[in-house]
Amino acid sequence: MGLFTSREPRRLTEEPLHVAPEFVGRPLATPTRRAVAFAVDYVVLFVPAILVALAAAVLSLRMADPGAYGGFKTLILGHPTAEESRAAWGAVGPILVHLESPGLPAAALEAGEANDREKLAEALQGYDLMVAMAIGEREEVKPPPHTVLLQVEKLIPRPFRALALFGVAALYFTLLHASRRGQTLGKRLLGIRVVQLAGEPLSLFESFERAAAYLEIPATLGLSLVSLWRDPNRRLPHDRVVHTAVLRVERQAPPQPKEAPIAEPESEEKEPQAG
Repeated sequence: MGLFTSREPRRLTEEPLHVAPEFVGRPLATPTRRAVAFAVDYVVLFVPAILVALAAAVLSLRMADPGAYGGFKTLILGHPTAEESRAAWGAVGPILVHLESPGLPAAALEAGEANDREKLAEALQGYDLMVAMAIGEREEVKPPPHTVLLQVEKLIPRPFRALALFGVAALYFTLLHASRRGQTLGKRLLGIRVVQLAGEPLSLFESFERAAAYLEIPATLGLSLVSLWRDPNRRLPHDRVVHTAVLRVERQAPPQPKEAPIAEPESEEKEPQAG
C-alpha cells in the first residue's frame, strides 16, 4: 500500500524545456552536419572496435578450448602439412559444427552430431577456412566452394558479445560528450557540439544514457530520424533522454587591436610683438 501513497506524485509542468539563457537563439546543427559527424566517428571507431572484439574472441576461445585455439592458429597462420591440417580440422571441427558455420559439408555435420572427430577431420580435409567478423546484424554470407566460414563474433560468449562489439563506441561517446567541449572527433571537425540545455555539464551517467539511446534509431528502423526536421529544436530520442541539443559552434571574431588615440597638435603660442 505504501508503495503507491508514500510519495508526492510528480506534477505536470507548464514548460517541458528549461533552457539556459545563454543557449536561447543559438544556431542548431543541421541534419547534414550531424550525419557527417557521425560517419566520421564511425570510421574512427571501426578499427578499435574490430580489434577489441577480435581480442575478446581469441581470449574466450583460448580459455574455453585450448586445442581448438591451436587448431585455428595452425589453419590461419601456418603452412601445415597434410597430417597437421588433418589434426587441426579435427580440433576445430566440433566448434565449427556447434557454431553452424556456413560452408560445412553434410558429411561434416553428420560426423559432428555423432561426435566423431576422425570422420569430421576426414570430411573437412582439403577445405579452406575463411575468417570474417561483423559488428551488428548482417545478411547470411555464402562462402566459396570448399570453404568454411568462421564468424569470429560467435566465439564471444553471448552475455559479453554486445559489450565486446559496442563497448568501445559506448566508452568513446560517453567520455567525449561528458567532456568540457561536448564534442567527439567528428563533431569537432564539423563544428558542432552537444550541450545540456539547463547549462550544466553532462555527467558520465547521463552521457552513457545518451550513448545507449542511440540504439533507438535502428530499433525504430530509422523513423526516429524524422525528429531532425519535425522537432523545432532538432532533438532526437537520445537528446530528449538527457535534455540535450546539438548546436553549431559559433566562431568568435578575433579581438580588434585598439587604435592608439591620435594626439592633437599643440597650438603654438604667438610671441607678443613690440608695439
